[in-house]
Amino acid sequence: MAEILKSYKSIVLIFFILLLGAGVFFVKDYGISCDEPVQREIGFLSFDYAAKGDQSLLRFGDRAYGPFFEVVLVALEKGLHLTNNMRAVYLMRHTVTFLFFYLGVIFFYKLCSRIFQSWRTGLLGCLFLILSPRIFADAFYNSKDIPCLSVFIIGTYTLINYLENKTALNAFIHALASSVLIDIRIAGIIIPVLTLLFADIDICLMKITDINFKRCFLSFFMYCLFLIVLTILFWPFLWSSPLNNFNYAVSLMSHFQYDNPVLYLGRNYEPMHLPWHYIPLWIAISTPLVYVGTFCVGFMKTIILAGRGPVRFYTNNKREFVVLLLIALPILAVICNKSVVYNGWRHLFFVYPAFLIFSIIGLRALFSFTGRIRGSFFIQMVFFSFILFDLGGVASFMIRNHPYQNVFFNSLAGRSMKEVKQKFELDYWGVSFTKALEYIVTHDSGSLIKIYVPYHTQGFDGMLSEKDRKRLEFVDHINQAKYFLGDYLWHNKEYPYMNECYAVRVDGEAIAVVYKL
Repeated sequence: MAEILKSYKSIVLIFFILLLGAGVFFVKDYGISCDEPVQREIGFLSFDYAAKGDQSLLRFGDRAYGPFFEVVLVALEKGLHLTNNMRAVYLMRHTVTFLFFYLGVIFFYKLCSRIFQSWRTGLLGCLFLILSPRIFADAFYNSKDIPCLSVFIIGTYTLINYLENKTALNAFIHALASSVLIDIRIAGIIIPVLTLLFADIDICLMKITDINFKRCFLSFFMYCLFLIVLTILFWPFLWSSPLNNFNYAVSLMSHFQYDNPVLYLGRNYEPMHLPWHYIPLWIAISTPLVYVGTFCVGFMKTIILAGRGPVRFYTNNKREFVVLLLIALPILAVICNKSVVYNGWRHLFFVYPAFLIFSIIGLRALFSFTGRIRGSFFIQMVFFSFILFDLGGVASFMIRNHPYQNVFFNSLAGRSMKEVKQKFELDYWGVSFTKALEYIVTHDSGSLIKIYVPYHTQGFDGMLSEKDRKRLEFVDHINQAKYFLGDYLWHNKEYPYMNECYAVRVDGEAIAVVYKL
């Protein structure tokens, strides 16, 4: 037994060492997204407000964004004296963002191992999470949605831990995770809401004694107290008027204003008028197909079991019930409230770990079911071969199109990337522009290079050397430019220019293109 225990710990350790090494090695390959300069500014304003009392934050348009992770990045930038070297700044930001994702993967292993009582299933869950091309790519440059996903995993783990053992220490740890989550994205409030719900259910279902009731009530009171204090402490915007400013943040994010068109199913929609199926369909087409199929099985199995006896299911399968609400409620809330979403489903990346847990439930259910059929070994081998084939294709896409895994689509989206390009947004953050700019500064020796970019703001040149950055000028009109740099965000047709000198391609289709004018 000791040898087996030692062996499995070694396997888990090797897995995480390899993941860490791969992440640190790949971090230099990823470009800068159009949101990163704005996110960095949020961090600086929040940091200066907290450290110097600078009131600029309170006049900033995006002041209601949760700043926790951005403040951490700014503190590191200042502490390491990187501010005058933009390439070093963004490499640091990408490294720390990946490390935060890495921490989330570790906790996902702990979460899956606990739910399924198996270290092998824990590693399988981590493998599924890593072999999710869009998540993996965003893990380097998305300092909003990926930290939210990671802390959501941690918050789910601490929630289950707290519900199963309502001690003061567990209440504090869960409050800490919950407050950090809220201070990254306001949608993280779903964790405290469910904590309140499940604590009430537990009190109603448990055998009531004075000792049990006092223990539950006291631990929940401590959770609420720590949650309020820590949420305010980690969010400088709340300091001047905690209740009013928090309500403002909730209201703003619930009715967010976004005026740009959203390309969906080949048509440009206004964000306020997207079909209800926008989020479910985007999840279905941009997630590996095997996860989608097994999720459907696992989710339906859980719904059926919970429907037959909700109280019995909650009592015997509390962990699965928690995960069920963690994925169902946020998606239903977006659909029912007609919340503004865009750029695919990145705003709901935090539900993806729960999605994968149901995929694992479905996978185990299918293997269990086929195991009871005559000729089960052959059927299971066919099923297993299909899974390996699909995941092999996913891995091949990730390697073949590195570092542009962020434009992954499965076969439900279309037969080819050319067909997909007509219907959905591709590189909506312009991450591929970094490589296009590198081409321009390498092949043009001019001291001043004027570039016109039709859709995005500036900031993509942060990975270039300071010398090359000074050579670039982004102009407002195409007739002033020497180069046109475009992508296919809201534009699903080819550009009307002749002299294409460079293109970033994924599976043979351009996702960013450079024309010399």
